[in-house]
Amino acid sequence: MREMVEVINKVEPRFGSTLMAYAWYRSEPLPGFSGQTAMQLVRNGRVDDVLDYVDAVDAGVHA
Repeated sequence: MREMVEVINKVEPRFGSTLMAYAWYRSEPLPGFSGQTAMQLVRNGRVDDVLDYVDAVDAGVHA
């Protein structure tokens, strides 16, 4: 649960609401992760990969 909150808090400013951030978290496949969502990755213990992905997007590495 803590990991989910950490990811959602990190992306919430981008979406403008917690609800939209949660929708992204549970339903948007992340490029480079075999079609897995952030939720699936976090459930598989890969929260650091999700946070690194978000940081890379923020830095302009992924679009």
